[in-house]
Amino acid sequence: MSNHVERRGFALPTAILVILAMTIMVAAGFSMVSAERRSVSDQKSQISAFEIAEQGLELFLIRRDSLLPNASVIPGAKDSVRITFSNGYADVSLTRLRQVQGTLSGLYVARSRGVETVGAYAGSPQGVRTVAQYVLWEPAPMQVLAGWTALSGLDKNGKAGTLGGYDQCGDSATIAGVAVPLNPGYTGDSTAASSITTITMDSVKIDWNAIVNQSAIKPTITIPPASWPTATQWADTTYYPIIRINGDFTPPSSGRGMLIVTGALTLNGSVGWKGVLLVGGDIVSNGTNNIAGATVSGLNVKLGTYVPSSVGNGTKQYVYNSCEVAKATSPAGALVTLRNTWVDNWVEY
Repeated sequence: MSNHVERRGFALPTAILVILAMTIMVAAGFSMVSAERRSVSDQKSQISAFEIAEQGLELFLIRRDSLLPNASVIPGAKDSVRITFSNGYADVSLTRLRQVQGTLSGLYVARSRGVETVGAYAGSPQGVRTVAQYVLWEPAPMQVLAGWTALSGLDKNGKAGTLGGYDQCGDSATIAGVAVPLNPGYTGDSTAASSITTITMDSVKIDWNAIVNQSAIKPTITIPPASWPTATQWADTTYYPIIRINGDFTPPSSGRGMLIVTGALTLNGSVGWKGVLLVGGDIVSNGTNNIAGATVSGLNVKLGTYVPSSVGNGTKQYVYNSCEVAKATSPAGALVTLRNTWVDNWVEY
């Protein structure tokens, strides 16, 4: 008679245990791969955001005028713009820390926050990096040889007045009162001139062709088609525009800033100017004109054009003032980076 003894199997539980262990291992492998991919993607996004931020900062410093066409010529308290790229965008801002003061440059901090919006790993936040650098607003450098530099010569009628090279601002060394070429030179009474120096055309380091024909200096106002500033505008003592005149011109009133005249300039009555006069043709100065800053006439000789001698009639003051020159050239300046001030860990709140 057979004896049946019940025996419990262990193969099935073992198989289930092995399958469970393998499932756990596969899941862990997938998790590790996913975490590694996410980590690599995060690093890639950070690098991409860094590139966007840096590119945005460099573009802003180079192309501020085109990126902010309605912004003031000299940067204000704060400028900001978003620059869009194919894989993200950069929010760039320029914050003023110190205003332009006479010959002292303005100090600013430029910040660029780059954000990557394309190519991020699913479920990962957008890559964000911020870079910053301190920059200066440097006025355009201008060589000043004399209170009045006349490349086509100068004729002074009468003894009254002053053509001086002593710095009325007291900031710079004294220069010549009048600078003219040997021929035709300076004619008339020399009593008014503090000193007269002889120059050559090449010694005047002003690229007149670039200014006139290549827009080297961006004007605030171009006449024509625009009009001369109003009395209300001139009432603002901080208003130092760059005014370009195409052709001959006779200013209807006094003003300040940089006046670029491609033709001849006539000053009548008590009309005066604070800043810089750059005149292609000759200057005919009638009356009691008071010019403080720097005057250069006859610049069209640099273009191979004949220019008659400038004429100063009656009592007039053409004096050197380095502060007025600095104020007039500031709008024609540029943002210049300060060395060793770039950072990629700018704190944001």
